[in-house]
Amino acid sequence: MTTVVLALLAWLALYYLACQIWPYTACGRCNGGKHTSPTGKAWRNCSRCGGTGKKRRLLARKP
Repeated sequence: MTTVVLALLAWLALYYLACQIWPYTACGRCNGGKHTSPTGKAWRNCSRCGGTGKKRRLLARKP
């Protein structure tokens, strides 16, 4: 039981450190910032990320 708790705490510490080093992750909705039409000739900015293709991680500090 204590091994599981220690492993979970170690994973959380590493995740927190990774969030401080790399605060952004890829947007899950658009994978790069732009939605394309079915024909591929037109595009529009993603409504979730605003066309940047990046999303802030859960534990990342605000700039």
